[in-house]
Amino acid sequence: MLTQTVERQELHQVIDTLPDDRVGVTLDFVRNLRNEIPNAETREAMAELRAGKGERVTIDQIMAELNAEN
Repeated sequence: MLTQTVERQELHQVIDTLPDDRVGVTLDFVRNLRNEIPNAETREAMAELRAGKGERVTIDQIMAELNAEN
């Protein structure tokens, strides 16, 4: 049996507390997540952020960078 991560355990707990009418919505959402698997670069960035590392930027900074390229 695979070792469950803390996040996986928490996910199970949250799902178990959902009202019945939200279970179907959640199931559809989770099924769609399988189609959106992040690439290696994105997974690495996500791991960095979870570890408390990485650069934090605001939407304004992102927009300024995007607009500067025009």
